[in-house]
Amino acid sequence: SSILAPALLLGSLAFLVSQRTTFVPPPAGQVPTHLRAGAAAIPAFLAAAPAANALPDPIGDAAAKFSDAAYPLAEKIDWGNSPIISHYLATASAKDPKGTAQAISKLLDAGLSMDPKLIKAAVQAHDKAIERSLKQPGLVATKADFAAVNEATARMIASADQQKFFALLDAFPGNKELQMELYSQNDDKQAQAAFEAFKKLTEAVKASSTNGANALPVPAASSDAISEAAAKFSEATYPLAQKIDWGNTQAINKYISEVSANSPKAVANAFDKVLESGLTMDPKLITGAVAAHKKAIDGAVNTPGLVASKSDWAAVNEALARMIASADPASFKSLLTAFPGNGDLQMALFAANNAGEAKSAFDTFEALTQAVRSTR
Repeated sequence: SSILAPALLLGSLAFLVSQRTTFVPPPAGQVPTHLRAGAAAIPAFLAAAPAANALPDPIGDAAAKFSDAAYPLAEKIDWGNSPIISHYLATASAKDPKGTAQAISKLLDAGLSMDPKLIKAAVQAHDKAIERSLKQPGLVATKADFAAVNEATARMIASADQQKFFALLDAFPGNKELQMELYSQNDDKQAQAAFEAFKKLTEAVKASSTNGANALPVPAASSDAISEAAAKFSEATYPLAQKIDWGNTQAINKYISEVSANSPKAVANAFDKVLESGLTMDPKLITGAVAAHKKAIDGAVNTPGLVASKSDWAAVNEALARMIASADPASFKSLLTAFPGNGDLQMALFAANNAGEAKSAFDTFEALTQAVRSTR
């Protein structure tokens, strides 16, 4: 769960950008109406930033109109238990592991080009929307939170490098089929109205683009107690990591497909805690962790089981340790038991490991956690 804090917002962004219409909408009539609705409704997971009241605000105005048109579609979805979404998340990687890995790499690359202030504002809005949705049937956000989510998503996207963002539009395999299945029951008039508003919003985003001008640089490597402990941990754990087929792991697939259906509110609450912890982290160190993951994925796409190289594995672990060290201790500690069934998942993944290797890995993990605590 430690990688979710910097990546969760980007993960939800993937659903929006892979609708293929974000910056360059298709001519009317070339996309089925129910797919148009998919492009309109997905931003219910995304975030918000305040708009200036006294000045012209094309993004704010267009986002408000889009939210009015799209909310009737979004509120029909049970966000806590959608078998269609769960099935897609659990099977997309197994069907096309390399394609999924490459899409995630593109997603991280686009995220690295975004303005960290707008990402933070988006995470704050997610936090607020999830907290309120926990009290709603189907975990549906309030209309006000839905509108805030869409406005901030647009502002965040406008801050991205356009070329890197364009690369996401058709990146995720099987996403078009997912949208067709999700929105095939929508009212045609509502779907068309939402799509037209969505096109206006994308035009406003494109016109307001800063094209990655405010992205943070990736921090330079350093040598200290964390780097030393992370190196020992990586050395001990790499033999275990090598044995896992990261592109198609049945235990992970089963967990994803079942956990939300079994405990939808608990999963939503766990994600809320991830966001809250992420808000306390140093943005520069989050950037470092995301960049390390992207490099590792790029190096792993042509390897059996999508296994990262030993050096990339070590770089990811060190970057995560530094990021975690910057978090509020109490908020991060709350994540350790936040996700229902996580203990059972870990047992399923590592139960077959050599006892000696597992003990060595655990001992170095304890040493790494101590190094993280000592730097706070």
